[in-house]
Amino acid sequence: MWVRTLLLIAALLAATGCATTRPWEREALSRGVMRMDGDAEEEALRHHVLSTREGTAGSLGGGGGGCGCN
Repeated sequence: MWVRTLLLIAALLAATGCATTRPWEREALSRGVMRMDGDAEEEALRHHVLSTREGTAGSLGGGGGGCGCN
């Protein structure tokens, strides 16, 4: 009985993640705003601010020191 209940709950949870999109909805989902990695220029600015604040330029690939000059 418990196994059936757990399988039913798992199937219901798995079914809630499924969604269908119409062709005209896919256009809005494929825009750059919807990307997970975001804007490249904004990411470069964040990297610069982080390396300046930390005073190091370790594994992020940038040069410079804590003064903000490269």
